[in-house]
Amino acid sequence: MSSILVEPISRGLVAVTLNRPERRNALNIAMMQQLVESLRDLASDKITRVVILKGAGPVFCAGLDLAEAQDAQLVRQSATLVAQTLKSLKFGPLVTIAAVHGGAYAGGGGVVAACDMAIGTEDCKIGFPEARRGLLPALICDVLKTKVREGDLAELFLVGEPISAARAQQVGILQRVVATDALIDVAKQMAQNILAGGPQTIIDTKHLLHQAYGHLEQGHDEKHAGSSIDEHLKARFSEEAAEGLKAFTEKRLPSWMM
Repeated sequence: MSSILVEPISRGLVAVTLNRPERRNALNIAMMQQLVESLRDLASDKITRVVILKGAGPVFCAGLDLAEAQDAQLVRQSATLVAQTLKSLKFGPLVTIAAVHGGAYAGGGGVVAACDMAIGTEDCKIGFPEARRGLLPALICDVLKTKVREGDLAELFLVGEPISAARAQQVGILQRVVATDALIDVAKQMAQNILAGGPQTIIDTKHLLHQAYGHLEQGHDEKHAGSSIDEHLKARFSEEAAEGLKAFTEKRLPSWMM
């Protein structure tokens, strides 16, 4: 079964589905590779202009696959793909709309923030529990820092409790909150309104927004992303990460060394 499903909806509009429902759509290496490749292929087909990103099963995305994250031989590859995934969504020419149901946690919340816009159901939750796993949300911070005020971002990262959809809209992660049964219809309507704009004008407007909000240019961004990956990896290889991840898989509280 493919980890990513690509389904054309109408001319110019495609739905891309995270398809690991048995793992709550946790981001493993294979899924991220397929997502990056799918976005690249859609961007080059000369037809697709808007992507609705959604998740199969009960939640949008539970974050990084922590079972895979404990394999030290895969850590660097995983971190590089997280960076590539976020960059593809944020800086690619396609307009990306996250349609969030159930929950989006850690890297899943980063995926939501990397999309140009996000719509969530009234009952969805968004949270960043990295500190409780001994991990550092360096890569996620890059996509959240221009959407969320500093104090709100501090609460998200330091407190670590999931927030409601209403609160996520208040702090800027979600643009709209809708009833569960209206999620995809609202996303489609938003996409159709985008498609009404001139194709090159929409691409140029997305670039204009990056400039207006001080997002790093592509070349510079790669250098900055490398620094964020280094910070991410430093935490991933730490003793606290080892204990935090072990405690999570063993369903117990971590025993931090003071």
